[in-house]
Amino acid sequence: MHSKAEVLKWVVEILSHEFGLDVAKLHPEIRLVEDLDLDSIDAIDMAVRIEQKTRIALSSDDLDSIQTIGDAVDLIHARL
Repeated sequence: MHSKAEVLKWVVEILSHEFGLDVAKLHPEIRLVEDLDLDSIDAIDMAVRIEQKTRIALSSDDLDSIQTIGDAVDLIHARL
């Protein structure tokens, strides 16, 4: 079982690598749309990278439920 800290690290690495975001500014409370300006295409890109890393399939409902980095971490952690 992976810890939430490990999952957070994965999500931060994905966001940093895929979207060129500063790792130091990424924390669980950051909102993906409002704070990072990610759009629906970005969400799909993020989901693909998460699926590749974890082998967890994310549905469109899952993506709709992810508002913050913490939401992504919680969802992934719960399914691991």
